[in-house]
Amino acid sequence: MDEGKLKKQKLISEEGRITQEDSITSGNVPCEEEIEMPEKEMSFEHQNEPHVLQSYEVCLLDDTNSDIESPSLPSSDIEIGKSVVITPKTSNAGSKEEKPCAFQSASFKLFIDYGSRLKRIHGKPITLPRYETECAKVVDQKLSTNAIILLAGEKFIQFLETSSEDLSMNCLLFSEEFSSLNKEDARDVELVFYLLACADNVNQKQFDHARKLLEHCDELSSCVGDPVQRLVYHFSKALNEKIDRETMKTPPSNLGIKQLQDVEEGMMTANPTVLAFNKVFPATYIIHLAGIQAIVELTSEAKKIHIIDLSIKAGQHHSMLIQALANESECHLEYLKVTAVGTASKSKIEETGNRLISFARSLSLSFSFNVVMVDDILNLDKGLLSVDSDEIVVVYSTYFLRSLLGQPDRLESLMRVIRSIKPSLMVVGEVESNHNSPVFVNRFIEALFFFGAQFDSLEDCMKNDESNRSILESFYFSTGISNILATEGPQRAFREVKIEVWRAFFNRFGMLETPLSISSLAQAKAVIKNYSSGSSCTLDMDGECLIIGWKETPLYSLSAWTFK
Repeated sequence: MDEGKLKKQKLISEEGRITQEDSITSGNVPCEEEIEMPEKEMSFEHQNEPHVLQSYEVCLLDDTNSDIESPSLPSSDIEIGKSVVITPKTSNAGSKEEKPCAFQSASFKLFIDYGSRLKRIHGKPITLPRYETECAKVVDQKLSTNAIILLAGEKFIQFLETSSEDLSMNCLLFSEEFSSLNKEDARDVELVFYLLACADNVNQKQFDHARKLLEHCDELSSCVGDPVQRLVYHFSKALNEKIDRETMKTPPSNLGIKQLQDVEEGMMTANPTVLAFNKVFPATYIIHLAGIQAIVELTSEAKKIHIIDLSIKAGQHHSMLIQALANESECHLEYLKVTAVGTASKSKIEETGNRLISFARSLSLSFSFNVVMVDDILNLDKGLLSVDSDEIVVVYSTYFLRSLLGQPDRLESLMRVIRSIKPSLMVVGEVESNHNSPVFVNRFIEALFFFGAQFDSLEDCMKNDESNRSILESFYFSTGISNILATEGPQRAFREVKIEVWRAFFNRFGMLETPLSISSLAQAKAVIKNYSSGSSCTLDMDGECLIIGWKETPLYSLSAWTFK
């Protein structure tokens, strides 16, 4: 590699972060504040073995229409063995009597598959404590939220497989096994057990029984309790909403879509809550850092760079790019152009553009910012993007494509437009979870693990910032949980799928996955060292794709693509 390219790779700080002394003048929003925290060693190993696709994991993009038509903190002396009767029955909305039926356990066996899929960064399987032996060794240690979920899932599967049609279950049967855990963990396992029983009832449309179980979950959970209690609180809220919709107590509406639009609009500005989270949780910063590094390396000799951003939000990643290009001692750049594509919040996008223009001017970098607004992404065409033939074009998309999964005609239309402009690179950041299944139980389990890791991360990262943590959970996460669990069809605005599904889809458009550079991956590792929670943030490779997770649970992916 020549000296110029080596220099280019070092444009982004070797410590794995951007140190921005000159903040953006309009709005005073830095691209990222420098974080000084004790470094923690973390190994990073490439795992090139492709993930084995499980049959239940993916609702293929071609099938996204398959379902479109279709309290106060509990007291510490609550007894683990509190008696609650769970009677397997079917519900008929119009009947006075309910006939018993057997639980369906097949879907809940996903817990077994899910547990086997979770890997540590070294590729070692997670070892869960066994009730009979190892739990006694960790009485004084708090289990992670997802370890609690797996234990509750194991116990729930045992119950499903041993129950008869008219069997009533009393949790006193499990009190001895729960006693090998510390009191808090035992209570949390019981709480998740009830939540799973409720989800099973909802899945079978046994809504009366589900309501009773939700009442019990509400007694044991709280929006201000430990991570498991808070998680169950918001899942219980979403399940109640789903029951209301299913029983027509609350008719289908676009309220959920409006709430998600409010969340998206909140991300368009320098939101103090989101900024506070990004300061202590490295995932978003890693995605932007590695993505921008890929662009910097691609454009090392470019004179004209054109970035087409499908979801610009507050634009901190472009601040990184501007600074990296401005720091290049042998810069050949004539101009950097950013085109922001949007269907709403034009004024917010323009505010972002003004901040970036001011920042670029302060660094004497030739920069222009364009806004392309369309009322419907179907109306986006090549001509609106004003691409010149001598430009190096890069498409940048973070957490946007998921919004089109329920509208395959729009997703395919967008991809055809992107292919027509022949970009040199497309950078894609997405949520790494399957929330697109038409099967409710599958979505429920995937969401439970995904948000279990999210709530765990907030507990560790924002333990001294109760106010912002509460806002994130009650506004951002709660809205996402309701979107996944309570809505069906066109009311479900956002749908996430995993990288193997995107690979299959992108392949149809002649796209080739390209490796992230060693420099990008090394910097991702370096970023983690600067966060006090870094030891819990896991980096892994799925083929050429970077997977960012929390305590072995995948959360986000970053991939780079070229066109044949």
